Amino acid sequence: MNRPIVLARLLVRVLGVGTVAVIALAARLYAVDVLPIDFDEDDYLRAGQQYATGLQTGDLDVFLRDNYRTEHPPLTKIVTGIALAPLPASAEVPDRPTTAGPAASLPQPQFTVARTVQAVFGALTAALLAVLSPLGAFWLAIHTWSIKYTSQVMLEAIPAFFALAAVMAYAFAARAGPRGRRVGLVAAAAAFGLACDGKYLYGVAGIAIVTDWLWRSRPERLRHAVSLARWVAGPLGWLVLSFVVFLVADPYLWPDPVGRLWASIAYHGGYVSSDAVASTGWPSWQPLVWLMGSVPFHPPGTFLVAVDLPITILAAVGFRQLWERRRVFALWLVVALVFLVVWPTKWPQYLLILSTPLSLSAAYGARLALAPFGRRARRLWHAVRRLARREAAPDGRPWHGLRGTLRDVRIAAPWLAPGLVGFLLLALIPLAFELAMSLTDLRLNSLRDGINGGVVREAVGGITGQIGAVPFNLGANSKTVHYVAGDLLGAFQNGIWLGGQTSAAFGAFSILWMVVSVGLQAALGIGVALVLERPGVRFAGLWRILFILPWAVPEVVGAIAWRDVFQPDRGLLAQLLGHPVAWPDSPDAALLVLLVAGTWIGWPLWMLVATAGLRTIPRGVTEAAAIDGAGRFRLFRDVTLPLLLPLLGAAFVIRGIAAFNQFYLFYVFGPPDATTTLSTFSFYVFNSTSGAGLYSVSAAINILTLVALGVVVVWFLRWRSRAERVAFV
Repeated sequence: MNRPIVLARLLVRVLGVGTVAVIALAARLYAVDVLPIDFDEDDYLRAGQQYATGLQTGDLDVFLRDNYRTEHPPLTKIVTGIALAPLPASAEVPDRPTTAGPAASLPQPQFTVARTVQAVFGALTAALLAVLSPLGAFWLAIHTWSIKYTSQVMLEAIPAFFALAAVMAYAFAARAGPRGRRVGLVAAAAAFGLACDGKYLYGVAGIAIVTDWLWRSRPERLRHAVSLARWVAGPLGWLVLSFVVFLVADPYLWPDPVGRLWASIAYHGGYVSSDAVASTGWPSWQPLVWLMGSVPFHPPGTFLVAVDLPITILAAVGFRQLWERRRVFALWLVVALVFLVVWPTKWPQYLLILSTPLSLSAAYGARLALAPFGRRARRLWHAVRRLARREAAPDGRPWHGLRGTLRDVRIAAPWLAPGLVGFLLLALIPLAFELAMSLTDLRLNSLRDGINGGVVREAVGGITGQIGAVPFNLGANSKTVHYVAGDLLGAFQNGIWLGGQTSAAFGAFSILWMVVSVGLQAALGIGVALVLERPGVRFAGLWRILFILPWAVPEVVGAIAWRDVFQPDRGLLAQLLGHPVAWPDSPDAALLVLLVAGTWIGWPLWMLVATAGLRTIPRGVTEAAAIDGAGRFRLFRDVTLPLLLPLLGAAFVIRGIAAFNQFYLFYVFGPPDATTTLSTFSFYVFNSTSGAGLYSVSAAINILTLVALGVVVVWFLRWRSRAERVAFV
């Protein structure tokens, strides 16, 4: 390649890395100044002070003797102590229980210096990721959860940096020659050991590395124990080297490695069942809730940009490309997410174990999302050029020009007008009015003014700049409507802290409910259809009629029937078990109960769709596949399912939207707040009999729901389009 081109690309990459590093550091230094004192900051500042005092007095045995909060390894605390050592001595932060709230004050300048150290490592992590993907590093630089917990005296910034360094060194080793491979693997082992020395949770990066290594080096056939030993020898040796680095970098373990390490790890086993964890009441999917919004604990302005929800959406869109191009990062994301869902402790700072691969996946998602716009822009540009030159279209048809186009529109207008008028009256005008409501603070007290034109007055005046926006005040009692601009829409996009949970919980649960419930309905419906279509099944038609009954029953009636079954004290299930079933006290148990009822209501549609699709598949296709040696599973995967996808795609769209907006089931059951869909929450907010009557808040929720469903429908339609091409090409 031409040397100037190489140098130009290198310069662009260096500028990209530097720009991202500056953005990340600036965002974190700003957070250092504005963030209030948080939980645990007093603990880790006290630990750093102990090491700083040892360095100042020459008592180096402090590294062997002390490790305040021994449940966590000391690397970050040691780095903090080294940073504090040049400062004048200050009174040590008092020892307080782990369950205590944030400290009222902490000594300066020690507090600011300790925070700044974390901010620098947070910026270095973004700069390191920029070497792979400047766009992914940009997402990491502005991710509010990453900013918050790498700008406070916490344990996240340093292990996050070393975890990324370990994965990148391994990725380099996987593509390098023999010598580069050895160097890369040693560097990865050292970085992984240091990541675990910062916090045990970041060991998920090592699990991803070992999993990818085993996958890459898997033999075609494991014939005996020797081949198995050779297969696992490399990853096992790498783990041993990482553990050696871990021990060397943790001087607190040197006097008693086994005892102190066991005590440190065993602490977490008891902590997960403590009152501090149980009292939160957060469900197993709480990490998804955190990812569905920005940090909700602080007032607006704490973070200059809050786009965590778009980052998560883009990460979901780009995950497939991440898997294809950088599988170890995809494994890192999956392993970390599974761990966070399974692990009982749901503290939001744990998100940082996956924020780096999440940001990289979001970079691929952003490219995929923008690609169609680029293609359409190019096609439009070429069409305009051909129109200007009066050239023929690519398929050979001549251009009729603007006059011909207007003539076609005039001929079609009488036929299109009724539908357009109906669409305008029944869809666009109500939608526009609801959008206008979401820009105001319309509520029960100001309903009279809103109906008499207050909503239109404030919304139009605000959009045109004639009326200034005021912040939305939940406790206001004004009888007139006020313009709040995008305050409500932005607040719900970012997440509103409701005291014990964030408003993002409703959106996260709606998506979780849509995916899980529709998946179970589809699996059951398609499975029953396959069984009933097999030759020799007796009374297949009668079974189909019987199975359609749940779908024929109105949803609210079916929900009431299932509520009676699962009634905690006197329901059928409680009577069969002989004791109450307290499922409303647990979001996870409530989800299982709701899934039983939701699957029963929805699976008959899938059975009918699958039955119709199965009868369109030529018998000769399946017979030919069976003759070629395809078993039942392979026949279903490679023949039946691809031919069913065109019909199943429509069912996915219908049932997906219905599940996302499911209302009656949740209204009848009255489950915990964590298991409530957006539509149900919107009703509770809108319902004036409950004392809320927050019509503008409900409108904002509905607008965001519409946007979310639009994204889902577009994704479903594109997926269906690809499925149809696979099925019929």
